[in-house]
Amino acid sequence: MRNRMWRGCALVLATLAVSATLHAWGLQGHRLVALVATNQLTPVARQNVQWLLGPENLADVASWADEYLVGVNQTATWHYVNIPPDARGYDRDRDCPRQPGVAMGARGDIWRDCAIDRIRYNEERLANTKLDRADRAIALKFLVHFIGDLHQPLHATAVERGGNGILVKVFGSESCGGDPARPIRCNLHSVWDTQLIAHRRLNDVEYVKLLEQQVAQRRLKARPTGVPAEWAMESLALANASMLASGADADEAYYRAQISVVDERLALGGVRLAAVLNRSLSTVPPKR
Repeated sequence: MRNRMWRGCALVLATLAVSATLHAWGLQGHRLVALVATNQLTPVARQNVQWLLGPENLADVASWADEYLVGVNQTATWHYVNIPPDARGYDRDRDCPRQPGVAMGARGDIWRDCAIDRIRYNEERLANTKLDRADRAIALKFLVHFIGDLHQPLHATAVERGGNGILVKVFGSESCGGDPARPIRCNLHSVWDTQLIAHRRLNDVEYVKLLEQQVAQRRLKARPTGVPAEWAMESLALANASMLASGADADEAYYRAQISVVDERLALGGVRLAAVLNRSLSTVPPKR
């Protein structure tokens, strides 16, 4: 599954007319968040992950949510939150849309359709030991992905659909597609999804080692875990600081300025994912 993780994301994005991107990081980025988290799970949480996922691990399912939305489009808005760039804080009524056909304050309005609410929703379901095992496994898969999503800075900004509408060059090239016969124009969101990470030229083992160093050196585990709304505002501030004008070049200078931000968000996403899973999966699972 992990090898198919980000295949078709561009197609999904082109097909769905949504107001922000549907995915964050790339194949490697989502795996890295999951791998950092895996290394910090408590023994009980690790047992629960194995019980819920069977032969798969967190990295294997890190992009399941993107594959799922290919046929279940109503989950598309769960992957991001649109916050105005000048916002001083998260405003749920402004930034997180109600579910279709649900009136404000109605019984069904307890959960809305943005990453912030859907992280909280799936955390609650994952922690509910009365739920069916399959339902909790789905909640786990969503959580792994959405927490990664919310730590990608452009997943919290309403500017040009999370930067998708900002066409740029990347290291001098206008094309970010792998097929020369079907070139895909680079945009700022794709720079953060894949290009900056790929430019490091590290495999997963090498990159996780680097991120673990970030966790230790920056004392990321000592930071308060916080809540999704706070993570989103962090991402928004970083998105504002990393904006490029249409036509600009995300060149070596841009890479050097932003790669430390990328690394910290990957590492911090993994630390926070582990914290959420450790508190949600604190009960020893049933024996097989």
